[in-house]
Amino acid sequence: MNILREISRNRLLMLRVGLVLVFLMLMARFFYVQILEGDRYLAASEENRVKQVELKPPRGLIRDRAYEILVDNRPAYSVYAIPSELQAADSTMELLGTILEKSTESLSHTYNRRRRGAFQKVKIDRYISFEKLAQIEERKLDLPGVFYDIEPRRSYPAGVLAPHLFGYLGEISERELEKLRADGYEQGDVIGIKGVEKVYEDILRGKDGYRFMEVDALGREVQVLGNLGEKLPVPGKDIILTIDAPLQRHLEQVMQDRLGGAVVLNCQNGQIIAMVSKPDYDPDIFTKPIPPSVWNSLNNNPDKPLYDRILQGLYPPGSVYKIILAIAALETGTVNPKATVFCPGGFRLGRRFFGCWNRAGHGNVNMRQAIEQSCNVYFYRIMQRVGLENWVKYSKLFRFGQRTNVDLTGEAHGLLPDSLYFDKAYGKGRWSQGLLLNLAIGQGDLLATPLQVAFYAMSLANRGKSFRPFIVKEIFDPLAESEKVVPTMPDTVHIRGISASTWDFIHQAMYDVVNGAKGTAKSANPGLIKVAGKTGTAQAPKGDDHAWFIGFAPFENPQVAFAIFLENGGGGGANAAPIARSILKLLLDQGKIQIPNRKFADAHVDQ
Repeated sequence: MNILREISRNRLLMLRVGLVLVFLMLMARFFYVQILEGDRYLAASEENRVKQVELKPPRGLIRDRAYEILVDNRPAYSVYAIPSELQAADSTMELLGTILEKSTESLSHTYNRRRRGAFQKVKIDRYISFEKLAQIEERKLDLPGVFYDIEPRRSYPAGVLAPHLFGYLGEISERELEKLRADGYEQGDVIGIKGVEKVYEDILRGKDGYRFMEVDALGREVQVLGNLGEKLPVPGKDIILTIDAPLQRHLEQVMQDRLGGAVVLNCQNGQIIAMVSKPDYDPDIFTKPIPPSVWNSLNNNPDKPLYDRILQGLYPPGSVYKIILAIAALETGTVNPKATVFCPGGFRLGRRFFGCWNRAGHGNVNMRQAIEQSCNVYFYRIMQRVGLENWVKYSKLFRFGQRTNVDLTGEAHGLLPDSLYFDKAYGKGRWSQGLLLNLAIGQGDLLATPLQVAFYAMSLANRGKSFRPFIVKEIFDPLAESEKVVPTMPDTVHIRGISASTWDFIHQAMYDVVNGAKGTAKSANPGLIKVAGKTGTAQAPKGDDHAWFIGFAPFENPQVAFAIFLENGGGGGANAAPIARSILKLLLDQGKIQIPNRKFADAHVDQ
């Protein structure tokens, strides 16, 4: 009996000791959790309760020179997932696929490819409709870790397409992300891809902000926690273009269903007033994911609507280039401008016959008449006197063979062939004088972009004083309380070494092209003002000839210069010059060209 009692006492003692040890262990754990590691666990609980929400800024608008909105924003919704919060990923993707009308495999592939960490959000789909967004919100309990965010989506309210000029937005690539991560870019962000959107990305983008939200156990936002602070997003600044929207719309309409382009420049500062490349495409296509069928139709279109003919297209400039040969001849003194050359309709060099566009011939013509009538034979003959070296020298003065450095993307250099080029292409000393005759009329290996030719027209108009063409006039900050506009200053370009008498001669000859009795561009005359210009027709590898017309107006005090190019468009005087007339007529009707001689204008109207 005593033994049993002793055993009971021992068991009770062991139980008490055990309870004490358990209690001490619990106290030690409580001390560790609440005292030693209290701050860490408090932070962890706060992370579960509090979520930092990024606030994306509205992207800056793109406006024309009169502040008309050309590119605007409208809200778009994108779907994200946070891997650490995502439960049952396969079933979640299956449900999302049903809502978004996409296959589970494609969503899972996108999620896995873009996933970078447990806590970094992953964009699953972009620019979903509001109806699909509503379905996701209705099934929120079934989609833990899935949320949406609002992103800018571009719209074009002014009816100006200009996709090559504006560019477009797209999701940042892996390569770009590696370069720009330090600037705050994240996986899934949109970024300017081409044109103004790309060049001025850092100005248009703005700066991200954030706020803190209280969330429940399912990740649903309950309320804003203002006491934890917030940082409001900084909207992107607006870009004010040099473009005149009414003229841009007019040119796009006139050039519709044509291949080619047109550039209109302000002679007094180099501003691009209008710039059109055709064919083009609706920029709204790139405001949402592009189906493969749409992309293939654009990419495989034989007319190449994705191709920017103004900046990237390389074409022989044709007879508009004869002006440079005339300048070289005058400045080197190798040709008397009053001396005549007989044009029988062509010129024979060895066994080759180089024809004039007028097969019947122009008869005896001097330099001024040859420019007015665009006589090929005259320029064939004076090229033999001027020579390649002088021709190249004066071509370089007008910056052919190099970029204009316009503030856009993708500009080509062009090709200005010299003796080194010919030696490399054909073998040293193995190229013939026939190549020089082709260059004399702006053909052969000579290639230029329409923008380079427009710069050339501006340089002619200003007698050698010119400007780097540019597209952004001002940067406007809607939040600035003062000094809201920061102007972009153009670079001045001076062409040295051409005498005043040569400039006078060239201007008079270009005046004759439009106003002379035998001028090739009479159809460019809009009335009210005097116009000077030069037509060009260049042979194309395939199809009809290319048509060119360059010029400036008013003749007495040039305000605008232009280059019109029609790919396979036929004759420059017949087809390109009338487009120039329509441009000038619109600018006159809107009072955007000052008429230098009011008496002349009134007399013309009375007639």
